[in-house]
Amino acid sequence: MNTAPLTVIIPTYCDGDALRRALRSVACQTLQPREVIVVDDASGDESTDRICSEYVAQPIKLIKLPRNRGPGAARNTGILASSEPFLAFLDADDEWHPEKLRIQMELMLAPGSPLLSSHRKGFAGTAWSSLNEPINARCITRGAILVANVAPISTVVIRRDAVRHHFPQTYACEDYWFVAAHILSGIRSVRMDETLARADKPAFGTTGLSGRLHAMQLGEMRTHFSLWGTGLISAWEYAPLVAWTLAKYLRRLSIVQLRSVAVYFTDRESNRMDAASNRGLER
Repeated sequence: MNTAPLTVIIPTYCDGDALRRALRSVACQTLQPREVIVVDDASGDESTDRICSEYVAQPIKLIKLPRNRGPGAARNTGILASSEPFLAFLDADDEWHPEKLRIQMELMLAPGSPLLSSHRKGFAGTAWSSLNEPINARCITRGAILVANVAPISTVVIRRDAVRHHFPQTYACEDYWFVAAHILSGIRSVRMDETLARADKPAFGTTGLSGRLHAMQLGEMRTHFSLWGTGLISAWEYAPLVAWTLAKYLRRLSIVQLRSVAVYFTDRESNRMDAASNRGLER
């Protein structure tokens, strides 16, 4: 079995089948990680133990936190417990393309390699598209990471000795802060133009943390304020970001409202057709 000198870190909290899907996507990698650390953020039951035990062939280390501290603290715990020179992060409600680690580690181990790499992420159960190799990789600029999260945490691989910042112990945008802080610190970072990770829900406006648009908005504003406060961005960069994040927030609210209206009329039409069908049967 081909393995990579890499630790996969998966924070989880009452994720159930989603965690099972995430671990299955790791088990299906054509290049296997040498270490998988699952950090249970005080779920309060034995479900994580049962799910991890289903993957006996995987080098899984399960760490159970005594109290709930948030996904950032869970990932920090995983980093401290890791033993491999590269780190990959996978949210428990995401999954990877089977070739993700092979492709990304070829990039990370090549001469002149970056210290951090990422790729595209799909949402709402996006079907995997055929890969176009060799895959193009572009440097992630300051502007790109400030105006959008172009490196979602489930797409990131970073050299362990390049980790300069911890995840903040907050419940929204802590992953964005971690990635942005490293890119803004000047470590060479690239993004590949392929979708190698996906979530089974839309990017926002559904259940879970991504459904809490207000929390996401505050988290993004808190991230930019913290980056400014720590000197990673200037006042000239920070000021327009306030207006930019508000504009994104209003756009997301509009999309969620339109989605709710569409669901309402779809359900209404379905109920109308069911009622018509029942009347036909009664006759």
